[in-house]
Amino acid sequence: MTGPAATPGPGAAAPERVPPGAELPGRCDQAAFVAFRVLFGALVRVWFRMRIEGAPPVGPCVLVANHTSFLDPLLLGASQRARIVYLMTEVVWRSPSLGWFYRWSRAIPLSTRGANRDALRAARAVLGQGRIVGVFPEGGLSRDGQLLLGSPGAVSLALQANVPIVPVGIVGARAAMPPGAALPRPRRVTVRFGAPIAPAELQALGGDDRRERLRLATAAVMRRIASLTGQVAREDQLAAARSSTTG
Repeated sequence: MTGPAATPGPGAAAPERVPPGAELPGRCDQAAFVAFRVLFGALVRVWFRMRIEGAPPVGPCVLVANHTSFLDPLLLGASQRARIVYLMTEVVWRSPSLGWFYRWSRAIPLSTRGANRDALRAARAVLGQGRIVGVFPEGGLSRDGQLLLGSPGAVSLALQANVPIVPVGIVGARAAMPPGAALPRPRRVTVRFGAPIAPAELQALGGDDRRERLRLATAAVMRRIASLTGQVAREDQLAAARSSTTG
């Protein structure tokens, strides 16, 4: 026979509350996800002849990729075994076509208004649980397939959580399902994983203040994504244009 449950003493710390959006999936939910990933992974390998290059990450990290198609989160999810928790704008999170997948994947919506403190707190909690957070740092879908400027949010999150950033280049997704297309086409898709970028490597890039440090680190991350997709980072394109006009 057991006695009454022990209650914390006056000086004991209360258990830390898990932020909304960072709850661990239940057993049935995780089993359903694994089954979906296996079946969908087999489908995209046949339909898109998908190739995976490089090593998918293991352990907590911020996964960052270019974004040219609504297929991108699905392709990233099928390219590795770990479940990715995406950070995305609330508008996309409520997408009529893929919103169900984002919500089922426990994606964390970001409001276009406000500081999103709760959402970022949830993302840090996810990383603290040893899981992966996925971010498309361009902040939206590229309509022409070329890289857009990167937003510093992913770098800021990685530095705050002290986890690496893993750059990914997705090639062929736009040809398979360009913006506005109703159905995907059978085109070859390649998902390339780059080497992880440690927080210390980002901090070593310098900068006189926090804003400048984030700008330099974000540009470096976008260059890694550009190299994986065979492009030139938009940051470097703008720098070259400014140099030519002032030279």
